[in-house]
Amino acid sequence: MLRFVFLFSFLLSSASCFSVIPPLEREVSLSLTNERVSVALNKMSEQTGLVFSYSSNIINDLPTVSINIKHKTVREALALLLPGNISYKAKNNYIILKERSIEKNPKKAELNGYVYDKATDKKVANVTIYDKKSLQSVTTDDYGYYSMSIPIKNQSIIINKENYKDTCIILSELQTNSMTFINLSPVDSTKKDSVVWKEKLKELGNYTNKMVREFKSYVNTRNVTDTLSRNFQVSLLPYIGTNHKLSGNVYNNYSFNIFGGYARGVRVLEIGGFFNIDKEDVHGVQLAGFFNLVGDTVKGIQLAGFFNITGKSMNGFQAAGFTNINLGELNGINAAGFVNANLGKVKGVQLAGYVNYAKQVEGIQGAGFVNFALQEVKGAQLTGFVNHTKVLEGIQIAGFVNHAKYVKKGLQIALVNISDSCKGLPIGVFSFVRTGVHQLEISGDEIFKANIGFRTGVSKFYNIFNVGIDKRSDEPLWSFGYGLGTSFKIKNKLRSDITLTANHVSKGAFKEAESELYKLYWGVEYKFKKKFSIAAGPVLNLYISDTHSIDYESTYSHIAPYSFYDNTSNDGFNFKAWLGAKVALRFF
Repeated sequence: MLRFVFLFSFLLSSASCFSVIPPLEREVSLSLTNERVSVALNKMSEQTGLVFSYSSNIINDLPTVSINIKHKTVREALALLLPGNISYKAKNNYIILKERSIEKNPKKAELNGYVYDKATDKKVANVTIYDKKSLQSVTTDDYGYYSMSIPIKNQSIIINKENYKDTCIILSELQTNSMTFINLSPVDSTKKDSVVWKEKLKELGNYTNKMVREFKSYVNTRNVTDTLSRNFQVSLLPYIGTNHKLSGNVYNNYSFNIFGGYARGVRVLEIGGFFNIDKEDVHGVQLAGFFNLVGDTVKGIQLAGFFNITGKSMNGFQAAGFTNINLGELNGINAAGFVNANLGKVKGVQLAGYVNYAKQVEGIQGAGFVNFALQEVKGAQLTGFVNHTKVLEGIQIAGFVNHAKYVKKGLQIALVNISDSCKGLPIGVFSFVRTGVHQLEISGDEIFKANIGFRTGVSKFYNIFNVGIDKRSDEPLWSFGYGLGTSFKIKNKLRSDITLTANHVSKGAFKEAESELYKLYWGVEYKFKKKFSIAAGPVLNLYISDTHSIDYESTYSHIAPYSFYDNTSNDGFNFKAWLGAKVALRFF
């Protein structure tokens, strides 16, 4: 009983093992001398569990055979046992043998066999074998087997495999055996191939590869290093078109992809209904309904309904409904509905509905929300919200904030301007320059005995924020305001500055009534210490007040100590002008 169980288990495991291996790839060993072919087939059947099905008249008339093989596949054994007029195919667990007629003048040559690693004598899977003229190609299966037919007039076939030396076989040198065995020599892994195409895609990373590696024929793209060329191609999808399974290795002059296509490159025109993918360069015009993906450089025009991505530089005009991404330089124009991103230098124009990004800019960035230049801008940044760069030589105009670490020359125009150092001119409501002007001023004049002000920006142009107070009665008179100023050097410690300020004046609580004091100051400043100076100078004052205000008679009509101009308009506004003075202590 135990023997029966053991035998049953052994047979079951053997059957399971055979079921995993395809029938023609099962191994046999034969040692026969002058035996009939039928005897050899029976022995193969015993070793593999296969059933050979054939008509006896096509086997019995064959001459006897002598064969000595070890651990060869059923396919290899049959190639040695059977003449060329007998074909075979596997169906389930059967091997069916049939007689076939042989053409006298065939137009195509049938090639089949195995590809071996010359160093290890192991079969190699995923090897590309192709005819350069017709672009017909096959890839070895998991067992290293291939089968193909090529025009008989062709002179050679090419064999490529990643990490192996390229091999070319001259068809006229092949023996008349029914199988052709190919040996590939491995490439020394310590040496780098200077022309490996993948080096050209290092900036693009895995974008292109990930999108096409799902296609079975992608292995040809990795194996074949030779550059093929065609004037014209049409495809439905990658590898389904006139360039067959080698589409990823072909440069096309004209390329038309009904839904999408994949090529090595384009030289004149490419149109894709949905997408275009090119491993290397595109020269000319590239149009896609949804996206274009180019592994290297584009020279010309690239238009897509949604996005464009290039692995290196873009030279020309690039436009997309959503985004343009270039991993290298831009020499031309970027236009996108949402985002432009250039990881290299921009020489030209970037226009985006939302954000522009570039490493460097020599030209113009225009965006609805943000312009960001990582290193330098030589030109202009124009945006509705924020501009940023490290070094500015040009102009920044923003609806809210401009930021540049170093402004070598040029202008910053925004509500807020921020920089570390500025040799240009920041114009805005608030400008902060780390190495610029930051002065706290305590001053007094003929109206307000105590004023505190803060000056920020650069000497050429700075902002002033100030408040003042004077206690004339139970309720103090106070003011707050904003101004602009400029300062220039007279001597080593002596400077002159001109300021224009506007202050609202109120008594007690804040009053909305018209009570505005405008001051034009021109004075001198002497620096006693590095962070301490004294300033003084005349002030031209213009005060405008509302005669209908409750406190006009008691307070606002008496603010001016005197006036050389005093006039009240028909609508009740009083204008007074006088010449006064200011003395100030300045710190920092």
